[in-house]
Amino acid sequence: MNKKEQLKRDLDKITKSIVTILQSFEFCYYLNYPKTDNSLDEKHLKYISNSGFFSFTRYALWRVTIIELHKLSNDNKETDKYNLHHLLRKLKKGGIYQSLKIGESKISEWKTELKKQNESIEQVSSLRFKLYAHTDNNYENVINNFELTLKATEELINVLVKIVFEIYLIVFDTDFEFKPIHEKKTVRKIIDDILIKQESDKNKAVENL
Repeated sequence: MNKKEQLKRDLDKITKSIVTILQSFEFCYYLNYPKTDNSLDEKHLKYISNSGFFSFTRYALWRVTIIELHKLSNDNKETDKYNLHHLLRKLKKGGIYQSLKIGESKISEWKTELKKQNESIEQVSSLRFKLYAHTDNNYENVINNFELTLKATEELINVLVKIVFEIYLIVFDTDFEFKPIHEKKTVRKIIDDILIKQESDKNKAVENL
């Protein structure tokens, strides 16, 4: 296996995590802040907050998002083999992928972009351990009392996606389209259907009375 093929194998592991993050975060964001035309949909938010299933689901999706983000963004050299920090070390001069000749200035640019996300990366690490330690069923508190905002999480995800996208472009002369398998409108339709059914059942009950 040559170095290019070996790098492709490493990137495959990383891109699988990124797709999982995008999918989980897409749904998680909507379940926390259901928006339509940039306005909060109070009706959807009320239903989600009162639903045991959807309250647990948004917690579970947030947990997956944080765990996968931690794998990709933490800089612990002893764990999480497939992450961006390890990959950039392999690409620079003296690394196992130095023969692929990605410019030092480009690698430095990527490292700077990751460094700018240090606060978010540290909060992801902290949240990961909080989520692992969480043993009760109070999912509402876990979701509402986190320090890392959804917007900051989105910004960190976008940085990771940008770096991997550019590596594909430089080394393989091809782009890689990152997007969720399903969009948040899928969740919106499910909740819409439930609310329409509830309203219909309520109207029928009134008519029967």
